[in-house]
Amino acid sequence: MTLLHLVNCLLLTYAPYVIIYRSTELVDESMLNSCIWSGIFFVVTQLIKTFLLATFMMIPEDSNRFSLSQELPILLVGLLDFVGIYLMHQRLQRKGTRKPNHLRILTVALGWACAEALVHYLLPLWIGARDVDFSWDYIEMGLLSNVNLALHLSNSASVFLGMRNDLDPIAFAMVLASCALQVSLPTLGNYMSLSLNKSSSTVLMLRMAIAVPLLGMSWINFRVYDRKKNI
Repeated sequence: MTLLHLVNCLLLTYAPYVIIYRSTELVDESMLNSCIWSGIFFVVTQLIKTFLLATFMMIPEDSNRFSLSQELPILLVGLLDFVGIYLMHQRLQRKGTRKPNHLRILTVALGWACAEALVHYLLPLWIGARDVDFSWDYIEMGLLSNVNLALHLSNSASVFLGMRNDLDPIAFAMVLASCALQVSLPTLGNYMSLSLNKSSSTVLMLRMAIAVPLLGMSWINFRVYDRKKNI
């Protein structure tokens, strides 16, 4: 039963990345190398974020109490994720990758999200899910990985659109709103869990409820821009 639970959790967490890569044009365009580079950009970005937080962020006296002063540095450092995604898009552009825009967005997001899932969830799943017959905690990890994939797809599309010089003001305002909401999600989750005493499943449902509309809004925004460019 423990082996079956481990396999189920691993499939829930990582199968969507394989399915997306194999079922889209990414495999035909041989974008695996670019996906790996996006994962490397993620790892470097997280190392820089960790260094900055460890250097400049004070350790709270009570880690079980929500503090806005402690969350503000996390909010600011969280902006580095957009910088890392921007630099990855720039790398694809500098290399003269003659690929459709939607594939570039998907490449950056898939590599970034897959690296995040490997770094954050592989070891806990491998150690924890093998030692118990069943636990919702590891199911939630898999679901959170999928929600984060949707958020990173939205991030990648938003950053790509933000790089355009001919984006209309309304679309640019939507991009800014999307980025602002996404960077505040960790703080909102901490507030719900620490101040409102909400369970991890409730916080996960909130992230899901925000991720799906954000992804839809970002993708519609991109499709409208892409259609105008192709007219």
